Amino acid sequence: MKIIKLLILLLVSCSLSAKAGVVKISGSLKQFGLDRVSMNSDGIAAEVYHDRTIEIILDSNGRFDLKLKLKQPAYYKVGHNTLYLTPGDDLEIIFNRNTTKTTFNGKGIEANNYLRNSAKLSGCEIAKIGRELNEFGLPKEKVSFEVYRYKVDSIVDASLDALAHLTAVTPEFRELEQIRLEAYRLATYLDYFSVGQLSNYDDAPEVKLEKKQAFYREVATLAEPLLKKIGASDRYLEISDVRNILRECHETQVFQFALSPAFREWMTVLKNAELLDQGLMLKDYRMYTDFSRQIRNKELRNSFQAKLQERAKLMEGRPAPDIPFKDIDGKEMRLSDFKGKVLYVDFWATWCLPCLFQLPEFEKLSEKYPDIRFIGISIDQNEKLWVKRLKKDGMPAHIQEVLADPYVVGDAWDITSIPRFLLIDENFRIINAFAPRPSDREKIEPLLAR
Repeated sequence: MKIIKLLILLLVSCSLSAKAGVVKISGSLKQFGLDRVSMNSDGIAAEVYHDRTIEIILDSNGRFDLKLKLKQPAYYKVGHNTLYLTPGDDLEIIFNRNTTKTTFNGKGIEANNYLRNSAKLSGCEIAKIGRELNEFGLPKEKVSFEVYRYKVDSIVDASLDALAHLTAVTPEFRELEQIRLEAYRLATYLDYFSVGQLSNYDDAPEVKLEKKQAFYREVATLAEPLLKKIGASDRYLEISDVRNILRECHETQVFQFALSPAFREWMTVLKNAELLDQGLMLKDYRMYTDFSRQIRNKELRNSFQAKLQERAKLMEGRPAPDIPFKDIDGKEMRLSDFKGKVLYVDFWATWCLPCLFQLPEFEKLSEKYPDIRFIGISIDQNEKLWVKRLKKDGMPAHIQEVLADPYVVGDAWDITSIPRFLLIDENFRIINAFAPRPSDREKIEPLLAR
């Protein structure tokens, strides 16, 4: 994971000046409860790779102070906070997990205050407005699409009205936000498929798809004019809401709308990037290298090539990246300490539900394959929660449970999501850096048994 680490001491000596092209951000993460967070680019290459991630690190006084160069305005994400940064901005930001409580001061305040106050509601949250809920927190009676649509329109139109009354934002920001809101409007309309419970939880995938397509056909007259509007310019692909809804509507194969060459290229690059998330074989490296050279959009090309190079480090037969960690008693160790046995490694956290689902399966395999060393590496930032979980569940007999720094782990193994599993051979070389999950017995057991 290539992250730009902006440490305060480095910034003090930085020669960047407060001219166009430079954005200054300072402030605090006090209400975040963390000493560092990631600021992620939300532009066209965001889903391809995180090579434009900036790590905000606090100094000894609990503050951060950074400068970055921007060629043009751009959206960024810090947790659930959305920022709009323009060359020349100079912002003081007190970040909060509750986005409505994040505060801004300085140049660039109006656009960012607007984004904070126009925080989006999910379709489910909208459906609950003014309705009596059952014990599961859902409306007791199904909300009709007409009522639901009225609520969605009220929320979007209120944000559009607030946007129209801004006085210090650029015409470009105003245009992008109008499009972002229309993309949100359409996406939330389509959320009614879930909100209106138009499919049963036990429906087979093909049945669910048929029901979704039927609903989409019913709302096509509403959706297609919005699709035409938000797909009118390739510049709008810098907006994640636009990319996401265009992809959803394209993949369901119901709506009729034009697909620009830029959107088609983004889709192709994204699908190949997702294939890289399943691992990279040596035989495929040249194919992906040739593909990357054909990408026309520079940002997409750079991000895909960066991802390819990181994945190349994790190919079969490469030396396994070593990482430090500690056990529940505080004993410090390294992954390489277990060299000499095949290792099956589970990266997990107490807050990750899919991870917790895999734990019993991981334990069953550890009992079945005693010659393999099973290592559970938690990336919890709250050590007490990790210890509490282990003591509550009991320490598994055949699994070495340890705690590691999530940033160190992420850098070494390019981890962007968990659970994630590794297989490492006796010589501490990679077998599979994206190994099958324990629950996928048909795929993982042949690898463990060989």
